[in-house]
Amino acid sequence: MASDYNRGEMDITDQKDTFDGFMAVTVWSSLLTIVSVLYLTLVFAVGMGWMAGLLVCTVVGIVGGLALNMRAAWYFTVGALFVMTLVFGGVVTLFNAAFLG
Repeated sequence: MASDYNRGEMDITDQKDTFDGFMAVTVWSSLLTIVSVLYLTLVFAVGMGWMAGLLVCTVVGIVGGLALNMRAAWYFTVGALFVMTLVFGGVVTLFNAAFLG
């Protein structure tokens, strides 16, 4: 049975697809973590306003996506996070102005 083995003839497409998927998840989660920690650091530790921190983190997310050759889904995600944070930040600012005057 061991004599039937021929080096380099095994189909490894499943293993390659699994590894490629794992690496894609790792890159996405790492870049999202970096952008999130940067945003929280800029807003809370540095004292930068939430809007300026949002703009900086959006630019960092786009540049990071370009550097890592991310696909269109990454840029859609960064844009969606930008819009979502802009809307929620605006709502919180309006409530803050209305109730705390």
